[in-house]
Amino acid sequence: MMFMTTRIATTFARLKEAGLTAFIPYVMAGDPSAGATVSILHALAENGADVLELGFPFSDPTADGAAIQAAGERALEA
Repeated sequence: MMFMTTRIATTFARLKEAGLTAFIPYVMAGDPSAGATVSILHALAENGADVLELGFPFSDPTADGAAIQAAGERALEA
C-alpha cells in the first residue's frame, strides 16, 4: 500500500510543480466486460491518464450516483 501512495504522491507533486492538474479517469471493473476493462485501462494509461481509479461493482451503489450505479449493475449482470 505504501508503494501506491508514494507513486500517487510523486505524480501529484510532479503535476503541481508543472502547474498542471491530474487526469484521473474512473472505470467500473467488469463494465462492459472483464476483458474490455483491461483494454480500457491500458488505453487510458497509454493516452495520458495520470492515475487510474478502478471501481468494483457491488449490489447497493446508490450513494455513488446514477452513472456509477448503472455501470455497477451492468458489471454485475455481465
